[in-house]
Amino acid sequence: MMMTAIGYAMIWSALNGAGPLTSGVRGEVVSIRAVGVGYPPRHLRGVRATLMAQRAAEVVAVADLARRLGYGRKARVRGFRYVSASVRPDGSVEVVVEKRVRR
Repeated sequence: MMMTAIGYAMIWSALNGAGPLTSGVRGEVVSIRAVGVGYPPRHLRGVRATLMAQRAAEVVAVADLARRLGYGRKARVRGFRYVSASVRPDGSVEVVVEKRVRR
């Protein structure tokens, strides 16, 4: 059984909420967001396939968040929250996670 997943991460300023953070002020609170996309296995349909795609998306999003925080891909990330999870028309699932940190 094979699941496919992709992901990307972004840093957003929590103070003004607009655009990627390019320069940081010491003590500023920033939100680091990571997005993971998971695709269902080709041989499954329905709810089970959607749940498997969601889990794949969650794993990718949290791994990307850990990497952005400098923890590495295998680290445990605590204190993050799920921002959104949405099912796309092609059956894939996109999950957004976020963690607020002080620079």
